[in-house]
Amino acid sequence: MIYIVFIIGLLGTLFIIPYFKDMLIESNIVRKNYLNNEIPVSMGIVFLPMLVINAIVIRYFYTNNYIYIYLFGIISMAFIGIIDDLIGSRNVTGLKGHLKSLLSGKLTTGGFKALFGGFVALFISVSISKDIVDIFVNTLLIALFTNLINLLDLRPGRAIKGYTLVALLLFINIKGYDRVLIISLLSSVLAYFKEDIKAKAMMGDAGSNVLGISLGIIAANNFDIQIRSIILILLIGIHILTEKYSLTKIIESNKVLNYLDKLGR
Repeated sequence: MIYIVFIIGLLGTLFIIPYFKDMLIESNIVRKNYLNNEIPVSMGIVFLPMLVINAIVIRYFYTNNYIYIYLFGIISMAFIGIIDDLIGSRNVTGLKGHLKSLLSGKLTTGGFKALFGGFVALFISVSISKDIVDIFVNTLLIALFTNLINLLDLRPGRAIKGYTLVALLLFINIKGYDRVLIISLLSSVLAYFKEDIKAKAMMGDAGSNVLGISLGIIAANNFDIQIRSIILILLIGIHILTEKYSLTKIIESNKVLNYLDKLGR
């Protein structure tokens, strides 16, 4: 099954990428990237068609209804990501900035994403958790994983490299059904990677939200409370760090991280 969903995701996504790029360009869904070049944005929607097709295949062979929760999370966060890509303002940045605006009575797309994403994470947590402590830890885990990939998505290929690394670590350390779910999305992401790393398109929040929540759901569903708590502490630490310091500057100041970040561009 892993090989089947990988082939479907990889070849199917490679086939549909040109059609989605043309659609976004013709609809003027473009944005200037860090090099000031206008390129299609919200290309992360290209992950959804093959993911749904793979879900059909997986559901046919497996009776586990958990895939509905997984798809709900991914499609929900793709939806709010598209909204942020299309009408989001860049005047307010960072999770702290959006929450401050919300508390002052002004709703930004980032604030809406934080609220909506939080409730999505809570629903998923209630669906897969055993008790109140589990619900609390899993909600934060899913929400912060979702935002983590968004934090990385500031340079071509960076978010996908980060996602792929974590996805492979999860794949190695879990067993069974969820390994198939990882590959069902990872295959599409790898097919799209060249477009991102060469700055031909931006996956936007429509993509980074999908990648982040998928990692959060898999992690929440597969590890004991001790491991999840350690992961959660790491995620909180990263978010606190990135609120105070520029992640790009941190990466550029480290030779190894800078080399890996630029690799392939």
